[in-house]
Amino acid sequence: MATSFLWGAGSAAYQVEGAWNRDGKGPSVLDTLMQRSAASVRNPAEWPSWDSGSSSYDHVERDLDGLSALAVSHYRFSLAWARLLPNGTAPVNLAGLRYYARLLSGLRQRGIEPVVTLYHWDLPQTLQDLYGGWENPVLVELFLDYAQLCFQHFGRHVRYWLTIDNPYLVAWHGYATGRLARGLRGGRRLGYKVAHNLLKAHAKVWHLYNDNFRPAQKGQVSIALSSHWIKPQNMTEKNIKSCQKSLDFVLGWFAKPIFTDGDYPQSMKSYLSLTLPEFTDAEKNLIRGTADFFALSFGATLSFTRVDPDMLFQQQQTLNLRQLLYWISREYNPSQIFIVENSWYVSGSTKTDDATYIEISYVFVVYSSAIRYDGVTVMGYTVWSLMDGFEWFRGYVRRGLFYVDFQSQDKKMIMKSSGLFYRKVIQDNESHQNRWKWCSETQASLC
Repeated sequence: MATSFLWGAGSAAYQVEGAWNRDGKGPSVLDTLMQRSAASVRNPAEWPSWDSGSSSYDHVERDLDGLSALAVSHYRFSLAWARLLPNGTAPVNLAGLRYYARLLSGLRQRGIEPVVTLYHWDLPQTLQDLYGGWENPVLVELFLDYAQLCFQHFGRHVRYWLTIDNPYLVAWHGYATGRLARGLRGGRRLGYKVAHNLLKAHAKVWHLYNDNFRPAQKGQVSIALSSHWIKPQNMTEKNIKSCQKSLDFVLGWFAKPIFTDGDYPQSMKSYLSLTLPEFTDAEKNLIRGTADFFALSFGATLSFTRVDPDMLFQQQQTLNLRQLLYWISREYNPSQIFIVENSWYVSGSTKTDDATYIEISYVFVVYSSAIRYDGVTVMGYTVWSLMDGFEWFRGYVRRGLFYVDFQSQDKKMIMKSSGLFYRKVIQDNESHQNRWKWCSETQASLC
């Protein structure tokens, strides 16, 4: 358990590492999808170069120096499954083990807490080819084997684990709509089947850690869940119920089984009837209670563009993080909420003088108020992302606290104005007792 508030930044392996086919790494479904997409455009030269990211694989010290300059207390990053297990299963790629060991060692030397995601969408392509990916229940056991490898090799240096990033996007847009990797338009039935397997995979990994690794490593495990916030078009009972249903269909789809009774929301079961898979009593017991904190992602990843319109039930999306935090605390009663991703996109032409700090300022006021006045327990906050990187089909948009010159050989990082602002906030609030210093001194009228 953290003794003070965690301030950090995050990244995902596919977006920043590069070196997609070097030193024994196998291809992932993201590599395949981007290759296919590049080949299908009329002018391939206009398609963003996806294969080098921010070159973090070759510039570990650069990234570590950037984290130190920010004065963050934690760094959230993901492990690339196909870098550690090129085919998704044994044999192990020793070069991959060495890379992540070097990163973890550097973080430890700088006093920075790692928050490690096991799976951030980059499924090894071999597992897709052989088994059909997450639609096949065999992936549950293969993911368990992969997690065991990670816990064995890295667990003594990691206190916070996230099993899966944004299972809503993996299931719905990876398998139902085809908007993200693996890019399969299998329809809603397949999306719900995939989610079913993701939940069981997460639960089994949690139990693996709890039974075999927690006594010695003393870490915590959760799953990163994204959500939008929604308000009624007008204050009628029907619209209010529709808002609840919308949250059930996106966040509650995964949060209710984990944080309450091991089963899907009743609104989903009633609305979807036979389309939604059912858990056995044993599976409900397996899934219930398998999170040590509530890991929340909020902002650009999901809001407005990625929530299926049918899941809005004709109500209105907003970016009200404070109300979402309050709702989560009352709906699921988690011991703590960890904001593991928060951000918004800015223009790809933006360099170091960005206005992202305005969004950061607003978010701090919002969650500070949620803690102070609403009684919500928030343990940490993570800006997304540490550096500019490859943002899926948006290409190289400018979302980081550090500007990266993608045209240069060494991919030099330069801190943006938002990074300078974030560092000031962290330094002003570095002790637990002074957590509200920034809020009270600079934004008192808003808190």
